[in-house]
Amino acid sequence: MKMIKTATTGMITMAMIIFLGSTGFAAGNKGTLTVSATVLGKLSQTTVRQEKMLTITSESITRGYVDIPAGTTLRVKSNDKNGYLLNFYIDGMLVKEAQVSVNGRRVSVPSGLGLIHQPFPGIAGETLQITYRLFLSPGMKPGSYQWPVAVSASLL
Repeated sequence: MKMIKTATTGMITMAMIIFLGSTGFAAGNKGTLTVSATVLGKLSQTTVRQEKMLTITSESITRGYVDIPAGTTLRVKSNDKNGYLLNFYIDGMLVKEAQVSVNGRRVSVPSGLGLIHQPFPGIAGETLQITYRLFLSPGMKPGSYQWPVAVSASLL
């Protein structure tokens, strides 16, 4: 970040020297100098909590789904006013579809890759509480399985 500020300051100084050099210091000369800057989008994420295993019982197979009330807690900071994407990868061998609830907003995500747009969280960022209803793939047997959902955040 310091290198970008130094480069920006150097470019502004150079533009002013060129501008002043071409117009001179004579009284009455007027000119306009326009400076613009582009702020690159930045995003950081921290997984605060993540389930590691999925336990499937005979009852969950009969029901056809498993509810996970506190599956993932994710901390996201972004400076992009357009918001960001939550990327969900759902393992289709275990789960055919997931209902994902992010801070109370419920979205259906098919197995494979699903994207959910999140609005700009403000400069302080946000902590997301993600819950799941995982609809089981046909032929599942009771047991403990590796957690079938991977979550990440990315810029648009």
